[in-house]
Amino acid sequence: MRRSTKVFQQQSEGFTLVELLVSIVVASIFSAVILTVFISGTKSFRATGIISELRSEADSRIGIILNEVSGFDAIRIDESKTLSFYKRTLPTLNNETGLLERASGFQPFNATEEASASASTVKPVTYTFLTEQQQGDKLVYTSEPQSIDEQSELFQTFTLSSPEYQTITGSTYPGRYVIHGILTITTRIQSTDQEEVQTFTSTIGF
Repeated sequence: MRRSTKVFQQQSEGFTLVELLVSIVVASIFSAVILTVFISGTKSFRATGIISELRSEADSRIGIILNEVSGFDAIRIDESKTLSFYKRTLPTLNNETGLLERASGFQPFNATEEASASASTVKPVTYTFLTEQQQGDKLVYTSEPQSIDEQSELFQTFTLSSPEYQTITGSTYPGRYVIHGILTITTRIQSTDQEEVQTFTSTIGF
């Protein structure tokens, strides 16, 4: 009886060099896509956080200013690059006629100090700016940049539109005043890389 002999081919285990190169290329492409999506998502999340912080800061600054100046009657402008807020002089009793009379003039306005001080010691709310410009019928005052933190800066602009002037002499606080007009307060907060900017504007007629 003849014996049958089976011959088995030797099989090699593993990958060829071409297969390894193809795998590396495919893995690199997928890694690049995933990394790009991750970086984009991180930047978007960070930008959203920065915008939210800037919006809150700008809103807070506008609120503080409005709280300080709400209730004024005139703005003194005779000091260079400075706006000071005043109110009309309070009426006094005329002993001869027995009537209340209001003198022609203004006195310092400061809602914070008035609650705890006499009129003679109140200092007006005052803002000093970096530049002062006249643009047609507008007076534009711009502050210097203020650093809020390492990532953001604050810029403020006060604009007086259609001002009506009155010069007061012979009173306790002589000077040149804007007695009617529109005050526009613009607060701009931006990141130091200038990629994110938030601007808030508030207008007061007086």
